[in-house]
Amino acid sequence: MVNSALELMLKEIREQTELLVSGVADLEQQINKILEAPDWVRPEKIYIVGCGDSFYAGLACQQVFVRYTGVETQVWQALEFSRYIYSSVNPRSVVLAVSNSGEVARTVECVVRANRQGARTIGITRNTRSRLAEQSKSVVEVKIPSVVGVLPGTRSYLGSLVALAAFALTLGERLGAITPTEKHELKAYLKDLAAPMRATIEANYITIGEYIHSEEVDIYHILGSGPNYGTAQFGTMKLLEAAGFVSIPQGIEEWAHAQYFVTRPGTHVIVLAPKGCSHDRSLEIMPAVKTVGGKVIAVAEEDDEEVKQHADFVWGITGIRNIREEFSPFLYSVPLELLAYHIAVKYNTVPLDFEGKPWKREENFRQIFHSRIVE
Repeated sequence: MVNSALELMLKEIREQTELLVSGVADLEQQINKILEAPDWVRPEKIYIVGCGDSFYAGLACQQVFVRYTGVETQVWQALEFSRYIYSSVNPRSVVLAVSNSGEVARTVECVVRANRQGARTIGITRNTRSRLAEQSKSVVEVKIPSVVGVLPGTRSYLGSLVALAAFALTLGERLGAITPTEKHELKAYLKDLAAPMRATIEANYITIGEYIHSEEVDIYHILGSGPNYGTAQFGTMKLLEAAGFVSIPQGIEEWAHAQYFVTRPGTHVIVLAPKGCSHDRSLEIMPAVKTVGGKVIAVAEEDDEEVKQHADFVWGITGIRNIREEFSPFLYSVPLELLAYHIAVKYNTVPLDFEGKPWKREENFRQIFHSRIVE
């Protein structure tokens, strides 16, 4: 029997494709209004800030900004920005503050302190009545349904990815970094990712379910580089939230310098291996995992024969070939969401372990939402 929270989690995973189909056009309208404002100036630098999934979405979308706007783009954990980096921003800086709830104290603090420096602050949030929305000079509303209770964020994460990508493409056209035709083609490309996302969800729902019931795992290492370093971080968060399962996110190169030495039987290493800049390094890393007794799970395109030669398991990205690497996080997060779901089902865990522990939820909310904001 699957508990109701996990049923809802799976429903969100399956329904998130709707954001790719319908979300970009509305977001583009909102963003154009911001960019058409009389006081808008060409940015010298873009900062993306957030906590948890919002920070990981920024990491995952950084290359979209770099490639399609031509503007230097930095991604910071909210605390790092609000306490250490904020003083370097100026009126030619754009600060994109991402928070689904709009109430995360550190992210609000980023906006408050960036405003003092004259930066253009833009809140990206579902909650237009939140403190983030109130403090930001402009707001992009991510229109996703509210959730009853507390769940591991999947649809909200994709919503942040879509909003950030829409901002990058719209700004890129305004700046002349891409043509209107190129923007139209890229928007269509994003929308067309919905079909392979559906196919990837359904194929891996079965594959990962069978894997979970046949394997005993002590720990996962989740490896990704470039845009999928953010995906690896996100995957670790889902395992924690859904199943209370500990895993280690790491860059593909850095695994060889660190976690290699603690990989042993019972360690399963998930390698996010799109056909891109780090694909060759992924192929080198996989045999090393086996040398020290671990098993390799590759998340890769389903027809990637090179990956199949080295992996013990392949969780295939289905229905697309040669995905643009900068957009690969939109699909490569899906198997990690399903892994978290299936582990939680196997052990019948309640996401976030709040049920029956009100004190745990109260303290968590105090830390995230009610921490003192330093002005």
